[in-house]
Amino acid sequence: MSERLERVSLTVPTDLLAEVDGVVADADYDSRSEAVRDALRGFVSSYRWRDDLDGRHQGSVVVLYDHDVTGVTDALLDLQHDLHETIISTQHVHLSADRCLETLVVDGPAADIRELVRRIQSLRGIHQVQLAVVGADDEVASVHDGGRDHSHGRGHGHERADETGDDH
Repeated sequence: MSERLERVSLTVPTDLLAEVDGVVADADYDSRSEAVRDALRGFVSSYRWRDDLDGRHQGSVVVLYDHDVTGVTDALLDLQHDLHETIISTQHVHLSADRCLETLVVDGPAADIRELVRRIQSLRGIHQVQLAVVGADDEVASVHDGGRDHSHGRGHGHERADETGDDH
């Protein structure tokens, strides 16, 4: 039995469509529609997987955005301050005159990480958001809750003077 198909119309930038057509050719898709269906399946699968996360996790959120869009840079900065308990580190890279890449290292409850991603995706000027979750380890996570007792046989460089007995 064949799958019932619906016809839809999409509006995409010309350069993105050219990239899609390149993928269609390189990956030997039968048609642009088949490539788009495949991409949509991946999008839905990724979204469902992210939505099913539970417990505490660590990972990164990578954001590609157009900094020339009014308010997007300030909104991202405000969001980072609002969710400072979840975002433990950031890196900002200027890719071109108008595009920036922001990497947010996250540690916290899955619900908080999902909320962060949802809020970033809702901003005007965001081109792409990718979440990579690398763990669900409460022991590792406790380090970023203030615990420092996690020796691997070498220092991490973030010991405080009162913890090391060193007063300089």
